[in-house]
Amino acid sequence: MEKPGNYYQSINVALFHQVPATALRILEIGCAGGKFGAALKEQNPDRYIVGVEYVPEIAEVAKTRLDEVYAFDIQNNDLPDSIALQSFDCIVCGDVLEHLTEATAVLRKLLPYLKPDGQVIACIPNLQHFSVLQQMLTQNFQYHGAGLLDKTHVNLMTLPNMFKMFLDAGYVPEVKQAIFNGEMDAGFFASLQPVLGYLGTAPEHAKIVFEAFQYIVSAKIQHANLTRAQTWQDQVDTLPCTVAVAMNNALQYSNNIAASPELASNDQGHQLLPMTGAQNMAQAWEHAKVHAEHNYIVLVHQDVYLPAGWLAQVQYAWHEAEEQLGKPVAVVGVAGIRKVDADHISHLGLCIDRLKTYAPPARLPERCDSLDELVLVFRKDRLLPVMSPELGFHFYGTEAVLRAQEAGFEGVVIDLPCFHNSSRFGTHMDDEDLKQKALAFHHIWQHHMPVYTLIARMTSEQIAFNE
Repeated sequence: MEKPGNYYQSINVALFHQVPATALRILEIGCAGGKFGAALKEQNPDRYIVGVEYVPEIAEVAKTRLDEVYAFDIQNNDLPDSIALQSFDCIVCGDVLEHLTEATAVLRKLLPYLKPDGQVIACIPNLQHFSVLQQMLTQNFQYHGAGLLDKTHVNLMTLPNMFKMFLDAGYVPEVKQAIFNGEMDAGFFASLQPVLGYLGTAPEHAKIVFEAFQYIVSAKIQHANLTRAQTWQDQVDTLPCTVAVAMNNALQYSNNIAASPELASNDQGHQLLPMTGAQNMAQAWEHAKVHAEHNYIVLVHQDVYLPAGWLAQVQYAWHEAEEQLGKPVAVVGVAGIRKVDADHISHLGLCIDRLKTYAPPARLPERCDSLDELVLVFRKDRLLPVMSPELGFHFYGTEAVLRAQEAGFEGVVIDLPCFHNSSRFGTHMDDEDLKQKALAFHHIWQHHMPVYTLIARMTSEQIAFNE
């Protein structure tokens, strides 16, 4: 499709500043006339810039500025054999992925060309911007020659879509910057408050995502998945899993856990087991234990997205954990706490939680003393612990770890990211239900104090919530 003459001439300054200063060998997908790459070379003449551009006549212009330029459609062509694997410090996708119908496949294709410590840097428009929302509320969705609703944007995304795309492609994404273009009218935002309340969306979260015009996302290779597959795929026959969910929001359920690739396609025999009307997680857990058809039982929040391959990878990760730690495992999760001594703890895990990437610098897998509840994995042939109904929907991950330890097993945090797509924020200090459940946990497990979780620190004398 024809683009305006100045479309290929601009430089994304915000994206430019996110390219690591240490990156010397850079691949730019959609390099246009080469001005962005030329600016990178001007910043550091030692840089070697390779460009890929879809439009042949524009690629000819880029050849005058960059070290190598190839003119082809990255969706339908592979990089030439002359480009070595693991040869780029950085791959730049500036306002490109929204133009690709198969963006996830392209990102998978590019991954082997990154050095082990390399990263993709992408700038992607945000479909959730208030200008698009205003158009839709006034019965419009008008495409234009440029901007958010560019006529060539065939892959429209919100931030959660971006996270899911990178995770499915084998990366760990992180938002580096939100680019803002205009401030939302206060009256318009005020008019949305009843809708946000109805949907259970925190206003402070909504304001951020409604005003973000574009996001700059950095994505690094999820190495653990690659090494686990190489080590275990010939030793472990992966089996179908039961995925149990306490469901009270059909929209969250359908857009997240039910949309997880292995469950959405269901070509591997996995069992998705939602339960509506559960009064507490203990009730949902008992339902799962009775109706689970498979040995692996994944107990997960309805607003969690499990990336492509997750259910196979968790089985490799379980075997890896038992081999490396030398003890039988009863429950694994993706985020937790390890008690180092009476006064010190270690944060463990890797996941995308709302807008942020949770990735404390700790070696995984690692035994833990507390697990976050967003996703827990059990096995029938190990231990299916009792859960206390008094805890409601809180602290049952920590309780599962404590019961495992009492039975001679371990709870373990594994290196296997997922996406927690919750729109609720800041509930620790002002959630009365959470406070009551903390008191219940404190009473039940008084004999095991102190206990540390991701949201609270409990001693025999007190409960202190984390900020």
